[in-house]
Amino acid sequence: MNLPGIKLFDLTGRVAIITGGSKGLGLAMAAGLASAGCKIVIVNRNREEGEAAIEELNENYAGQSIFIANDVTNEEQINKMVKEVFDRFGRIDILINSAGINIRGPIEELTYEDFKKVMAVNVDGTWLASKAVVPYMKNNKSGKIINISSTLGLVGLANRTPYTSSKGAVVQNDTGFRTRTGSI
Repeated sequence: MNLPGIKLFDLTGRVAIITGGSKGLGLAMAAGLASAGCKIVIVNRNREEGEAAIEELNENYAGQSIFIANDVTNEEQINKMVKEVFDRFGRIDILINSAGINIRGPIEELTYEDFKKVMAVNVDGTWLASKAVVPYMKNNKSGKIINISSTLGLVGLANRTPYTSSKGAVVQNDTGFRTRTGSI
């Protein structure tokens, strides 16, 4: 994951919160930001994965990376986490909403509970984290919110109705505060 010798931009002193940042795209984005000097806050429900990600980041980059165990579907936990980040670092510059789940199967075999789980993480989690950071960013008159979606948010695919519905909602999520939605 280390990007030795490559410094495309300088984010020294900036603070980024990355939900779902302990693996995959979230961890890759965390590494990219850390390589530019950004302080990283990985947010994930799985403590073991989160701590392993932070260990990897801190071994490879000089920044101050921390992990906060958190459930993005819990508004109280999200608000507490955002306040904790601000109290520790004095700013929040970047939020990457990367937490996501996908429950696959034919619609007639999926349950409504399956659908609600995917929507809760992918849609509610994105909205709750965005809502929590916007006041801090507005106060700072600066900030970036990046919502990770999917091409399946634009085009449906069989056996993925909860996921495609949720990613379509993420594509439409715009806080009005310099948000960007990325499709992969």
